[in-house]
Amino acid sequence: MELSSDFIRENEHFLKSCILYEVLQKKQIIKSYEDFCDTVGEEAMNFKNFELWFWRFYHGCRDFYYDLSADQEPKTLVDVRVVSMYYILYEVLQKKSIFDSYRTFYDAVGKDTMDYPDFEFWYYRFYHGDMDFDYDRSIDPVPKTIMDMPVKLMYKITENLDPVERAYLRSMNRPIKDVTDSHPPIFGKIEICVSDDCLSWYLEDKMFYCYKGENGCTRFTIDKETKSDESFMKKGLEYLTPVLKMPNIQVRHLSLKLLDGHQTPEDLFPAPFHVKSVELYAFNISQSFPFLSALNPGELESIDLKTTWAVERHIALRFLETEHFKQAKSVQLQGRLNVEDLVRFSHLKAFECELEFRVPVNFQRIRDIISTFEQLESCELKILSTPEFKVGPIGEALGAEIPFGPLLPDGRMTLTHRYQIPESNEYLEFELGDKLCWTYIKIVKIR
Repeated sequence: MELSSDFIRENEHFLKSCILYEVLQKKQIIKSYEDFCDTVGEEAMNFKNFELWFWRFYHGCRDFYYDLSADQEPKTLVDVRVVSMYYILYEVLQKKSIFDSYRTFYDAVGKDTMDYPDFEFWYYRFYHGDMDFDYDRSIDPVPKTIMDMPVKLMYKITENLDPVERAYLRSMNRPIKDVTDSHPPIFGKIEICVSDDCLSWYLEDKMFYCYKGENGCTRFTIDKETKSDESFMKKGLEYLTPVLKMPNIQVRHLSLKLLDGHQTPEDLFPAPFHVKSVELYAFNISQSFPFLSALNPGELESIDLKTTWAVERHIALRFLETEHFKQAKSVQLQGRLNVEDLVRFSHLKAFECELEFRVPVNFQRIRDIISTFEQLESCELKILSTPEFKVGPIGEALGAEIPFGPLLPDGRMTLTHRYQIPESNEYLEFELGDKLCWTYIKIVKIR
């Protein structure tokens, strides 16, 4: 929209309000005059008069009635309500979006001057050319709010939001929280990573993180950066914990990585926490157990435990005693086990584990144990590749035919061996290979 020359000539209070608004935005005088001229035109006021009013307002004198030709006692400021509307009109004339305009208005005059619904009302009246500053809003019908929306419609809207959007919507007020909580929040994936200087998390494909700074921390969300003087762990958990403690939350896959031995968030998950698949990576595996205990056994079908350091057998056996292991369908365990420990894996459809290399290993006994597993579909064992635990000696122990020379171009050996389970039409197919310092034994049950 364009301001008429008559309005400029006849409304000095508007022009002075524009100058005061520039002062409140803390701009330099040259920049302020440039913006003023771009908005209302160079003919509205010359720089000499602009400068006089600018510095009077800058030094706190807001007497709009001051006569430049004579010294007078300062008078009171023109109607504050009207001046505020002049600010809004000035924003409209600069052709800024309503959100940018309100942000500038808020920063310049403070949050108590006018709330957003009133600002929006006057912004669009001026935008459409209506200059009635005396319009009485009390004659308007009471505006509707989201709380006037029928419950069925609100339910339908929240039904179409993703779990992340619902998590933030439920913090608005109690009625909206109740409607939002009527939809069980189901996340396909939640990933959390804790290091010595950062807490980060993915909710589906949306990433959030909180970094340690020199004095406090910096939090990043999808479209916002916020600084705080609190610790990165405390500030990050303020946003993450409410999501994890949403009523009836369900997660298909949960990943928690603890990359530091000292930074361990407490009470992260409510108990029971409903998860189907979990990956726990810890500086040492003992850090994983408190988090694992919060997950609901029976619902938890797949468990993947990893650690920075090698896991001794007595620690691995602690995991085998848990209900989570006993009711799981698939397990990946980074821990050294003896041959007879494999008996405990009979209920699993799939598993991966490490064999202890510092004791004798009977590979025929391993074959006999695994051949009795009725639920098994596949498994993978690995052992440190010492001379007696290379592909050739293991193949010989299983009764496989050993070819001459390596089978792979890089000199590594691989071989396949099929074993028929006694009194059955089923087979175990062994695939042996080596990689880096490990020898792998992959076993697939053929039905």
